[in-house]
Amino acid sequence: MDNLKERTCWKAFINGNDSAFETLYKRYADRLFAFGMKYHSDGDVIKDCLHDLFINLFHYRSNLNPNANPLSYLFTALRNNILARVRRNYRDQALIERLEYTFDLEWSAEATWIKKEEDRLLVTKVQQLIKRLPARQREIIYLKFNEELSYEEIANMLDVSVATCRTLVYRAIKQLREDIEEVPLAQVFCLLISLARC
Repeated sequence: MDNLKERTCWKAFINGNDSAFETLYKRYADRLFAFGMKYHSDGDVIKDCLHDLFINLFHYRSNLNPNANPLSYLFTALRNNILARVRRNYRDQALIERLEYTFDLEWSAEATWIKKEEDRLLVTKVQQLIKRLPARQREIIYLKFNEELSYEEIANMLDVSVATCRTLVYRAIKQLREDIEEVPLAQVFCLLISLARC
């Protein structure tokens, strides 16, 4: 479904079309679940949060912005549900902070597009380096390169400025580039985009 169709479906859902709601669920549920698992390793918790998200979406659809990007809205709502659940379930502040800001970003080095052994080694190295980035940078890299959200959408979702988003992406790319000195910067960008699409 292209962006125009997604937005048309979103508007139809807000206007009371129940089959549009079903289409949105089918289109996004698996993607949202995979996204949620990057914040919390308990699949049952993520399913509960996802379930709550779609129930609330259905009940409060008349209050939704018809011009919103559906994917950006759903990612933001799910992320908020997960963080609220973590805060509710854990009273220890140190534990909350640790759970609240984890973001597990990992791509498969066995992707079919990787033909050469040296490419596989580079992918493995980039994965290891990405794991060393701060969670916020991993999160923004995922949203920018995997989900192709705009800086404005990411900033809104994470409640930071657009400049902060750009800076975090810049720092992440710069760090990756410094750690893989022999690889041109353009190739690092291409690698991130290719990994995200696997």
